[in-house]
Amino acid sequence: MELLIFIGGIVLLFMVLNLRARVQNLEQKMKIGEKLHTPEANYQPPISQPETQTQTPATSQPQPESMLTSQAGFDRFVGWIKEDWLLKLGAMLLLIAFGWLTTYAFLNNWIGPMGRIALGIIAGAAFLVLGWWRIKSRLHQGGVFLVLGSTTILLTIFAAREVYGFFTPLSALVVMFLSTALVALASVKYNNRTLALVSLILAGIAPLLTSAPTSNYIGLFSYLFVVILGAIWIVALTGRRELTTAALTLITFYSLPHLMSFTSADKGTLLLFAYAFAAVFFLTNTAGILKLKGKQIVPDLVTAAGNGLLLLAWIMTAAPDEWQSLIIAAWMMVFAVGAFLVFRITERREPFYVYAGVGIAMLAAATSAELGGATLTIAYTIESGIIALITYIVLKDIKVAERMSLLLIGPVLLSFGSLDSRAWRTSIFHKDFFVLLILGLVLLGLGMYFLRRVREISEKEPRQLNTILLIIGSIYLYALLWLSLHAKFQNDNTTVMISLVTYTIIGLLAYFEGLGKEKKTLRLYGGALVGFVVLRLLFVDIWSMDLAGRIVTFFLIGALLVSTAFLGRKKQAKPGSDLMK
Repeated sequence: MELLIFIGGIVLLFMVLNLRARVQNLEQKMKIGEKLHTPEANYQPPISQPETQTQTPATSQPQPESMLTSQAGFDRFVGWIKEDWLLKLGAMLLLIAFGWLTTYAFLNNWIGPMGRIALGIIAGAAFLVLGWWRIKSRLHQGGVFLVLGSTTILLTIFAAREVYGFFTPLSALVVMFLSTALVALASVKYNNRTLALVSLILAGIAPLLTSAPTSNYIGLFSYLFVVILGAIWIVALTGRRELTTAALTLITFYSLPHLMSFTSADKGTLLLFAYAFAAVFFLTNTAGILKLKGKQIVPDLVTAAGNGLLLLAWIMTAAPDEWQSLIIAAWMMVFAVGAFLVFRITERREPFYVYAGVGIAMLAAATSAELGGATLTIAYTIESGIIALITYIVLKDIKVAERMSLLLIGPVLLSFGSLDSRAWRTSIFHKDFFVLLILGLVLLGLGMYFLRRVREISEKEPRQLNTILLIIGSIYLYALLWLSLHAKFQNDNTTVMISLVTYTIIGLLAYFEGLGKEKKTLRLYGGALVGFVVLRLLFVDIWSMDLAGRIVTFFLIGALLVSTAFLGRKKQAKPGSDLMK
């Protein structure tokens, strides 16, 4: 009771401060009006039209969108508080007084147990009737009485179950649901968002107030399914799509105990309920997105992402291990087809991103359920490359496709174990060899494909992501050459010599190709590769190789570098010959 009084005091203080601010605003407006009615204010000097169009207030600055959104939400809350604030305060005081009265009557045995419960139900029903009558003329006041009546009935039924053992859990849940259904019906009839959300919250709290001796999860999820269908019905009639997000939040709340530590013997049946919830939310979101072309669909996108992730969590937790990958693959196809159809019909990319993201998460989960180790890395590499290509084929946007190639970060992280595998000590061809080979080829292949598409749109230099793909792909092939030579030859000098000479030749070819065709990125890449070879020779191999190996390696690489001088002279002779002519 002290907590309720404290909250009421804060609300009262808040409303007084807002009323004070409102009075000050009215006083300022009255002062401005008085100034406008003075003779000096009536005279307006002529102002040319072009000047009035070009002048802008110096103090007006655009505010960030997040600040505007939070300010709008705060203003709506303040508006709700200020509207009929006396009624809200009185309802809270009546609820507190009713609690004190019943407590005093119970302590003095004025009313028996049956009478106490009957009194609470009658009081709740009276508030509901009063609210239904009052809402016809005053929407806000009637909504307050309806919520007060439904809350009174819920608390009364809870006390009847908890203290006296009246009713059965099922009958108690039915009575509480009927009281919340009346609030939901009023929200539909009068198109009130607040009543719709409150009715959903009260219906979600009701199962917690039945005090059931044993947990009946099938009955609980059956009840929740009815509640969700009711919420979807409200959304279909009123268009309040945020109610779908609230319904998904309710299902997530009741699913968390099972997802964290699943011990129920009914997990197979509950998994079927999870499929039913996912199908309802998927169809509702898809229909909402298709219906609301060109409008804000943020609630639908949030619900779509949450729905897919919740479904994936249920499958990974409750589905049999041997069926997990097939079930996930089936739902992945559903979300992928939904992404494609929604994009084709609405031409909006936001739903495509959300549905495709859910499909990718399911694909990764299905792959990890079936594979492991090097095989999992290879599968992730191929899947990530295919996803990037399909994204470009569907959207025809090279930037988005390049961003989708960032999915290869996962295979790159998983491939670190293959770079330091013990298998390189005994042989060349093994799983780790193919991990590095496929990953390097996929990175290079995507980089070359995107580079060709970039050149088609008349861009001379590749973009940053495209360059990163090409560089990392070549590094993996260099590492593969290095490790394969070490596995083949027992002599480290031969391995180092062949590897560094190969790197030098590739670097020189890239450098002069970039120099001749004026490609700065390729020229820098070749120069960096040659610089790496020289630095390794001077700081690493000069100490680790024997004298014969050092002599041969330094001679070969030095000869390659010196030969570039003749290539340069040959290239520069053409301008000189033209001048002589």
